Amino acid sequence: MTEGTIILAVVFAAGIIGKNDLVAVAAGSMLLLQVTAFPGMFRFLQTSANELGITFLLIGLLLPYANGQMGLASIKSLFSTHGLVAVVIGAVGARLAAEGIQLLTAQPEIMVGIVLGSVLGVSFFGGIPAGPLVASGLAAVIFRYLR
Repeated sequence: MTEGTIILAVVFAAGIIGKNDLVAVAAGSMLLLQVTAFPGMFRFLQTSANELGITFLLIGLLLPYANGQMGLASIKSLFSTHGLVAVVIGAVGARLAAEGIQLLTAQPEIMVGIVLGSVLGVSFFGGIPAGPLVASGLAAVIFRYLR
């Protein structure tokens, strides 16, 4: 058993113990892929998983427009206090995600802490695993100030 397999098994167990299906399914899927050794899948996922994940997240966010639950009338909410705050925070979050990608590319060992923090947040604090890129970006900003 490789060290990576052990880590995946621990993450899988944390997902089960913490009653978080998303973490358990993600880690379980990686364990299953290791066992089946599907040729090229790890290479494909390594190059495309972030983009695919973000695409599916955006599909979920845009779904109310596609199925007619929301339309042009929702644009007026942009001009409220909450709407303006949402726009600013959305821009900051997008910038932090870009910083996170840069940090993870330059220092991939940071991923261990980000994954552990995400698993803890999801499994024990009611979070969702949508924040690793933003968390990495926030870490990058903090690291810059610590230098």
